[in-house]
Amino acid sequence: MSLDPGTTIVDTAIIGGGIAGSSLAIVLQRSGLDVALIEREPYFRDRIRGEAIHPWGVQDVHALGLLPILDDAGAIALPFWTRYRDAEAATPYRWADDFPDSPGGISVNHVRLQDTLLREASAAGARVFRPASASATLVDDGWEIRVDGPEGETTLRTPLLVGADGQRSATRALIGGKATRDPIHHRMGGMLVRGIDLPRDSAHQAFHDTGFSMTYLQDDGLARVYYVYPDEEARELQGAAAKDAFLARTGALYPAGAFAAAEPAGPLGFFPNADLVSDRIAGPHALLIGDAASANDPSQGHGLALVFHDIRTLRDLLGSEPIGTIPETFAAARSRYYTVLRNHASWAAPLSTETGPEIDALRAQIDRAREADPTAGGFAGIFATGPDGLVADDRARAHFYGEDLPGATIFSYPRHDR
Repeated sequence: MSLDPGTTIVDTAIIGGGIAGSSLAIVLQRSGLDVALIEREPYFRDRIRGEAIHPWGVQDVHALGLLPILDDAGAIALPFWTRYRDAEAATPYRWADDFPDSPGGISVNHVRLQDTLLREASAAGARVFRPASASATLVDDGWEIRVDGPEGETTLRTPLLVGADGQRSATRALIGGKATRDPIHHRMGGMLVRGIDLPRDSAHQAFHDTGFSMTYLQDDGLARVYYVYPDEEARELQGAAAKDAFLARTGALYPAGAFAAAEPAGPLGFFPNADLVSDRIAGPHALLIGDAASANDPSQGHGLALVFHDIRTLRDLLGSEPIGTIPETFAAARSRYYTVLRNHASWAAPLSTETGPEIDALRAQIDRAREADPTAGGFAGIFATGPDGLVADDRARAHFYGEDLPGATIFSYPRHDR
């Protein structure tokens, strides 16, 4: 098929200019590829998305050469993790004590990081269209994309289309995919807050009877506060006084005074704790990354780490495989490590959110299992080292729950296959 004289050929076109899309554009542009990046929103706003990066994801940030950009966005290093019960802090856990090579975690404001990454993508040479809409048609050698942006209409031709357009991905629908939600076990609320008095160098997790709160300090006196809670509490956190109720409920879980000066600094939002799973993440000359490819249970906090692992995986494939085979190869690799995260989430989530005799017995059995194997078959370190090298099958699940101990009880909590 001959090209229209006005058509621009690029090596990769990325739909979605948020953290996933802009990070990928920077990495590929720096590697010598010509990249087009299409973002529909004229500006980013607070959507209460994940902002903490677990240590395994920070390793990918380093490997991709993106850490200086995160630093420019005000990223805060989190070498510690502090847990609270009955508003009392345990001794902070230092990642490097068990994982000497671990860089620790990172906290960063989502919107500020989006803005910083998009600017850097443009500075690196990516062709950025914003705000812009796009329609794509599959052709013999890739995709033809008509972009309607600030400078009018542009036609692109690319051998590889990447959807980085989030949980409601239009690119997913374009390749014939759909997403379904796993069974919801709890809900999660989140809000940007100003004035919290907790150590900046630690992630903070405070437990209550049916869930927990997470607090991550950010730059400029801000913090992101999350609250995991049962469905029946949802009605109590709605209406005009919802923000105050949210702060009162979360603040009560931390030491006295930590939330004394806390005040809302952004919207309050709620979302389900369950994976959103795409049934297809690759098509002819196209693939999905980040939340578009499948979003892990937010209570596990792997979202941004998964994004950077996707980018690193794709970058390495682009340097070693023919372009036509990359979507399916990427999809197979992504499915392997995402399935580990999904299954582990289904095992771990009930331990901090369920109540009753059965879960108490399970927790006691797990305590015995950890005495025999503190690593839980490698899964105890998943937040530090990530899913690579782990297999989340029935045998691993049984070992995680201590069901392979002498005289153990077999429990009915699920696992997911994909």
